[in-house]
Amino acid sequence: MASRFPNLAGGVRRVVTGLNASGRAVVVDDQVVTGDPRALVLWGADAPPSARDAAPPSVQGWWPPPGGVRVSLSTRAPDDGPAEDSKPQAWPDINDAAGFHQSDSVDVIVMISGMIWLELDDGEEVTLQAGDVLIQNGVRHRWRNRGQDWPIMAVVIIGAR
Repeated sequence: MASRFPNLAGGVRRVVTGLNASGRAVVVDDQVVTGDPRALVLWGADAPPSARDAAPPSVQGWWPPPGGVRVSLSTRAPDDGPAEDSKPQAWPDINDAAGFHQSDSVDVIVMISGMIWLELDDGEEVTLQAGDVLIQNGVRHRWRNRGQDWPIMAVVIIGAR
């Protein structure tokens, strides 16, 4: 997988700012975040975050509770690729037999590179490509990658009721 997706396989640099004891803006964290390059969680909070937090919060799980947030970079293997490439370990097993799923969240997805197909439960499909933005409001859907490349998506998941 790393050879097909080298730009995330080595991790992603995350720089976090905050305030010091004097109330001045400073860099409080600057490190490379590593993990599964198919779904790399870069930031998160399980409650509404504070704008002045001084360190990255520690979170558990892919989906945030209501008011929480997750920020990640994600990709999806081509549909005709090896089965072991199909789903990142970080993603919970919420898919039905056809690969559809639904979550209690508002998802903001920004396509950075490549293309991906969003299929809704009524069969409607939307092709997303680099530069497109999707706001997904907790609807039942599945992802398809009919191409040969691994797209890159910046994803912000906001826990909703």
